[in-house]
Amino acid sequence: MRRRILSAIIGVTALATIVLTLPLAVLIAGREHNDANQELTLAAERAANELTSDSDFANSSLELPEFEDSLTVGVYLPGGRRIAGAGPATADNFTMSAALLTEIGTTATNRVLVRPIVEREQKVAVLRVAEPLSEAERKVWRDILILLGIDLTAVIVAAVVGSLVTTRLVRPLSAIRDDAVRLGDGDFSIKPARSGIDELDATADALADTAARLDGVLQRERSFTADASHQLRTPLTSLRLVIEGEMQSPSADPNPMLDAALGEIDRLEATIGTLLSVARDQPISRDPVDLDRMLAAVTRRWSAVLDERDRSLACASSIEGHPRVSRNVLEQILDILLSNALQHGRGDVTIDASEEGNNVVITVSDLGRIGRDPSELFTRRDPGASGHGLGLALARSLAESEGGRL
Repeated sequence: MRRRILSAIIGVTALATIVLTLPLAVLIAGREHNDANQELTLAAERAANELTSDSDFANSSLELPEFEDSLTVGVYLPGGRRIAGAGPATADNFTMSAALLTEIGTTATNRVLVRPIVEREQKVAVLRVAEPLSEAERKVWRDILILLGIDLTAVIVAAVVGSLVTTRLVRPLSAIRDDAVRLGDGDFSIKPARSGIDELDATADALADTAARLDGVLQRERSFTADASHQLRTPLTSLRLVIEGEMQSPSADPNPMLDAALGEIDRLEATIGTLLSVARDQPISRDPVDLDRMLAAVTRRWSAVLDERDRSLACASSIEGHPRVSRNVLEQILDILLSNALQHGRGDVTIDASEEGNNVVITVSDLGRIGRDPSELFTRRDPGASGHGLGLALARSLAESEGGRL
């Protein structure tokens, strides 16, 4: 990828320099030719100024000023004989064809300017100024080489800058690729590195957020088995007791036993569905719940269990409305709290439901005491727990899934 980006930057720069160089080369060539014509014109004017009106053009001893080595200046009679300066001994056809106006043209090897010298509207002599064509070409190529040098410098600068840019781009992209590979291997501890490039930083943040969500989902999926086994123990025990009781003392009418067994099976299904929905962060129905009826059902179910241990369960409710909450989730939380009161508490158990502002508060209490920091009780698999260390942690997560707290 780095090679492709660098090649693209260099290629675009090279193409841009070519597009600019070609018209500039044409302009340079035209400028040099114009300069050459201007140089010939100035030399002809200088030579003409040295030739006064009383010059004896029949005398071959005329003297001309000195010119650049590249210029050849000569004076020719109308008949074509050179009488002063340098150049061919006999005027060429272009020189001979000059009338009364200055003309510029080329021969096979030279650029030639012809300036007639006129007296009394008669051409008495002709100034011939010539320069090799190679002189202008040499200047043209000199300027083009300078331009090509600038182009080469631009390409080199583009390569250096492109290398820096690609390094800056490739490094965070490589980090994102490595994070994606780690994510595919099951490593969700991804911390996005800042690159200063908004788009790449946003991509790295999105990948890190995805990793965090996947980690949460997998953690919930992994904890589902432990939570399910913990929560299914109570209804399974109840179902076993109902069936064993019927087996030991068969009743004349088995329908009440079967109804009770079906009720426990319904609780099993509801428990599994609720825990699975919470573990997978799936939407849960939150219809208005008649708390008085629900608490009465919970009280009846747990009173029989507590009675076996000579403990009582009382419920008091002052709730007037029907709050919107998942009944199954709320029942799971109450089952966990009542199970803890049964296993780890003492004395009678009380369920109290009241309203505080817009909130509903349900309290499960008994007469027992715990000599530990209350915040430690909600640690999952707490090594100091006397039980499995799962119940209260699960109850808190269920409460938080409903937007509440425990």
